[in-house]
Amino acid sequence: MTQRRTATIVFYNEQTQQLQLCTVYRDEVQVAIDRQAARGFTMNLPLGADNNSQSLITDEVLRQIGGMAALNQASVHPELRARLQFDMANPVDWDELDTRDKGK
Repeated sequence: MTQRRTATIVFYNEQTQQLQLCTVYRDEVQVAIDRQAARGFTMNLPLGADNNSQSLITDEVLRQIGGMAALNQASVHPELRARLQFDMANPVDWDELDTRDKGK
């Protein structure tokens, strides 16, 4: 029997005020994955790796994944921003981001 493919989702739970992670079956979310891929909103990890790359998944790559997931959630949940305490090569200017988003 073939195992069903899975996807891992990171989201912010407003009720518990926590970042949460869950694993779901890919066939339940494949439409959303395909839509984001068609829009160019997916990326290979390690960052910049080509398709079919056999690059190692190192501590740094895992930190990148976690950091990107937290930053993505903080971009739409301002109450989470002050809790982010990690170094970034290019810190986010949340005020500029908020101003730009309001102009849409």
